[in-house]
Order: sequence, then structure tokens, then C-alpha cells
Amino acid sequence: MFTGIIQSIGTIESLNGENLVISPDSDKFLNHESGTSIAVDGVCLTLRSYEEGYLNFQVSTESKERSIIKEYVNGVNVNLELPLTMETFMSGHMVQGHVDTLTTVTDIEKVSDDLWNFYFQNNNFKYIVDKGSITINGVSLTLVNPSDDNFSVSIIRETFDRTNFNNLKVGSSVNIEFDIMAKYVERALNDK
Repeated sequence: MFTGIIQSIGTIESLNGENLVISPDSDKFLNHESGTSIAVDGVCLTLRSYEEGYLNFQVSTESKERSIIKEYVNGVNVNLELPLTMETFMSGHMVQGHVDTLTTVTDIEKVSDDLWNFYFQNNNFKYIVDKGSITINGVSLTLVNPSDDNFSVSIIRETFDRTNFNNLKVGSSVNIEFDIMAKYVERALNDK
């Protein structure tokens, strides 16, 4: 379980078949035991090993096909987050690290030096509601003015500087995880 508050940016060193190697830019990610869960752009991956400053993961075909991992090339920056602990502030929302779908950036509007509006294609996503929570590339965000065609999020300077949102451009693919609470409510209503 994660919060969607990004703790570090990592750099893709290699993706070779099912082997993914990432170099983190923070000491928080050093020396973790094999089996530790780490969210990579919002995808919960299991640490295979930590060797010489590199995080090594085995990535299943399912994880690659349902996320932007299949598009990773050497040098790409990724958002990293360690799992929630009892001592962690719950600053975002409950994030599982299970990507539901992909979508693309349709527009980026710079409102000021410290604020951007990012617009994304809305593929009839039923879990999108105004002021609801959404996870984009592992970042917990609040939805703004969704329509049938698109939805947007506002990105403040802190988020822009601490995540890979500063590398996104029109046409970039992103991972989407919908709010788990909305999915549970739907299931409960459908089971009646």
C-alpha cells in the first residue's frame, strides 16, 4: 500500500526482457531487502535485489502490458515510492500500485511559474469525478472538471519538481490507478 506521495526520482538503467534496473537518486532506496515493494511510476514492483546502488526488479508480462513500463528506455526518469508504514503520514490517498489503465497527455497549460494544468484523454473512465482522487504515474492527485473528452489535474511547483511530471509532454502515456474506494462502492452496489 502506498500514499501517492513521491519520495524519489529514479533513472532507468536497463530493461532487458523481464529484468528492470533502476538507479534511485535518494538514500531512502538503498539497501532494502529482496521482496520489498516499491512503486515505480505507480506500479507496485517487488525488489529482486539491491546491488551496487541499483534496484533490480523482475517485471511480469502483465505488468509491462498494463503500464508504461513497456515504453521505458535507458535514461527515462521514473517516480519512486516506498510502501506505507505505521509511521508514514497519509498525505495522499490509499494507492495499491495496481495500474488500471493508460491514457495520454492532451495538453499542458502553464498557469504561472508555480502552477500547471495537465489535461488527459478521458476514455469514458467511470471512476472519474470532480474533486475525486486519482493516481497518475504514482502521484496522488485531485481531479478537476472532468468532461466526456478529458480531465485535468493542477500541478503545483513542489509536485512538478519532485516527480517526472516535468518530463511529460503532449502525447506522453501515463499510468492511471483509480480510487480503490470507488471500485469497492461499485462492487457493493452491483452485488445487491
